[in-house]
Amino acid sequence: MVSSIQEQSLLKSAQNGLRILRLFSREKSIWGTTEIARELELPKSTVSRLLDVLCREGLIEKAETKYRLGLSLLNLSGVIKYHMEIKREAAEPLQSLVDKMGETAMIPTLEEEKVIYLLKIECKQPSYLHGDIGENNPATCSSSGKVLLAHLPMKRVDELLQAGIPKMGPNSVTNPETLKEQLQTIKKQGYCICIDEMHENSISIAAPIKDYTGQVVTAVSLIGRRNRMSTQPISDIVEVVVKTAKDISYQLGYIGAE
Repeated sequence: MVSSIQEQSLLKSAQNGLRILRLFSREKSIWGTTEIARELELPKSTVSRLLDVLCREGLIEKAETKYRLGLSLLNLSGVIKYHMEIKREAAEPLQSLVDKMGETAMIPTLEEEKVIYLLKIECKQPSYLHGDIGENNPATCSSSGKVLLAHLPMKRVDELLQAGIPKMGPNSVTNPETLKEQLQTIKKQGYCICIDEMHENSISIAAPIKDYTGQVVTAVSLIGRRNRMSTQPISDIVEVVVKTAKDISYQLGYIGAE
């Protein structure tokens, strides 16, 4: 067990590591150990130790006797930029979906066995059913999570399921083989319907969004209360959600989208 003193030491090291990373900018992209120690008022030995850790993680790299940002950070910045592009292109179609259906719509990303919401547009009657931006939920009992899992290699799905399949709503699927059968069906039909899986009295419907390469990169999901959404045919709702996913895919450059 980590003691409170050890925890404070680890936290301090993490904070100082972040302070070092923030020094690098367009104006000054290369820094030496002594310069960093002087700028941050830290012992040179501490800075040297932190630089070694950051180098091992690929966050910075050596430039002769000094340091510059590493490729790992550049990759992370590329991911952030891509997520921003998705949010920008999805905003208008997602708003149209909410206006037409009167329910909340969301765009997620898959992080290990969780879905994290990048974009969310609330309906006029919001409820406890909806996650907030940045919040994560188990992918195995969310329609958008299942859509994203369905387009992963089965070997990767098996790895993610080793973390366990949580029981959330009354209809949550907790058997791995049953879930994998569902994922095959979802991939084939091009959408997912979850009823009472994340919460009781809930329906979520999701469809995949593809980028210009044809790869599924995210999904669009419509989420609402079952007693409200069941007043119209589910097939009609599915049609609108799938159409919205195709519209966003087209915005991202997927030429196969109508």
